Amino acid sequence: MSAGDVTGPAEQLDGAAALRQMLDDAHLLVTCGPGGVGKTTCAAALGLAAARSGRTVVVVTVDPARRLADALGIDASASEPSEVEGATDGADNSEGSLWALMLDAEATFDQLVRNEAPDAERAEAILRNPVYRTITGALAGAQEYMAIERLHQLHASGRFDLVIIDTPPSRHALDLLEAPQRLSGFLGHPVYRALTVPGRTFARVANAASSAFLWTVRKLAGPRIVEDTLEFFRSISSMEEGLRRRADEVSSLLRAERTRFVVVTSPRAEAISESSFLLDGLRDGSFPVGGVVVNMVHPRPETIEALTGDLDPEVLGPGPFSDQLAHHRDLTALADAERAELAPFMADAAPAAVNELPLLDEDVHDLDGLRLLADLLVGP
Repeated sequence: MSAGDVTGPAEQLDGAAALRQMLDDAHLLVTCGPGGVGKTTCAAALGLAAARSGRTVVVVTVDPARRLADALGIDASASEPSEVEGATDGADNSEGSLWALMLDAEATFDQLVRNEAPDAERAEAILRNPVYRTITGALAGAQEYMAIERLHQLHASGRFDLVIIDTPPSRHALDLLEAPQRLSGFLGHPVYRALTVPGRTFARVANAASSAFLWTVRKLAGPRIVEDTLEFFRSISSMEEGLRRRADEVSSLLRAERTRFVVVTSPRAEAISESSFLLDGLRDGSFPVGGVVVNMVHPRPETIEALTGDLDPEVLGPGPFSDQLAHHRDLTALADAERAELAPFMADAAPAAVNELPLLDEDVHDLDGLRLLADLLVGP
């Protein structure tokens, strides 16, 4: 098998058919992969394809390109999904609908607190705490974790047949998926338990052997920040049972029978390497992989040797025909090199369905472009 034959037409058709079946059956779909591979656009196109087949779909994006956000009618300030007008125009099944929402990590965090706090007064105390506000704005991984939390909220609402979440591009995507277990581990950590013992004042905590760090922080930052921190942890402790339950629910949901992960990548060597690592991690974590999309692949030009024989641009000399022949050979070499780079990844991806998408002439920025991409992904 030559490098150019890694993915033949029959294999591409199987990949499209498998993605179509996945969209018909899944309740939750998580797209993941490195940055710069068109992951957000693929997530929107998959959502459009599912809506045009009759399902009620919501796509949650993290940071869509401005033109794509405009095409989807996304209001960055909206806390609830907005329906995408015209998404199912001309579809055989017009009963479906497409909704879109841009992730607001802080608002999602706030809603989680309101849902899990024992009462409204306790929830508002947490939300006003300056340490909480700092954590929601700057904590590493907060946006990624809230993407999964938002998926859970939308799934539990019962409004949608299919929820698609476009996870943030990150080499730490696997850390994101293990966040529910890490949260449970944090709630059981001895230091956390010591800080949340009811009735302990800062002075008592500071006298404990494990409080050297807090004592140092008090000297450097002042007692107020330490008291705010202790108050934050004690407030969170009132939500502990709810947070543990939520963590278990999210962990189970990510591995549920009708949840699927789609890895989106491109022919770039660094993207393939990162996607291989991600694919292995998904399998090790028992996350159900529904398919792989290789985006922005240069199509291999039709062979022209039968027409040109052994003609060489250098022998022909300068001129339009010579330039076109050299350009054709450069494109062929580039396409073959990409497929040679992809070959090990394609083999490793099995048995997950793999679909190649060609590099398009222009960026997808409207519904017509999304329809074209949807047809390439799952078939017309």
